[in-house]
Amino acid sequence: MLNIAIAACVLLFAAAGYIAFMNSRIIADKKREVYIPPPPSEYTVYMTPQFSEEDKRSLAPIGVMEFRDAQGMMKVYLCRVKNEKDDLQLEQAGNVFLHHLTKARDTGALMFYRTVEEALQGPEEKSLTDRISAVAKKKARTE
Repeated sequence: MLNIAIAACVLLFAAAGYIAFMNSRIIADKKREVYIPPPPSEYTVYMTPQFSEEDKRSLAPIGVMEFRDAQGMMKVYLCRVKNEKDDLQLEQAGNVFLHHLTKARDTGALMFYRTVEEALQGPEEKSLTDRISAVAKKKARTE
């Protein structure tokens, strides 16, 4: 009788494990179906003392830095272009932005960098802005 009870328990645990496994696969499939990656976008690096309302209609900033130069305070925006036009891919725009950021950081002109979290779309933009944040936090290189 004890053997039958042990066998029944083993069968119940095996069935419960199988059901849990299948349930987790169904949930994972549903999550994959729900995630729709954003359409490929064009990006640009926009340098201006002040971001205007007109700029907001065509550009969505995802990263902002401010630095001092000879003319005063200047801001550099890493932006997603809203209107269709030929511009840079995300990685290319990120490299241009990083060039400006490291130059300002190394000369001591960098005031701040911040990511516009609410504007980020997709893991690629998040990854790039995390990398830019890490570069902004590094100490300036002395040459």
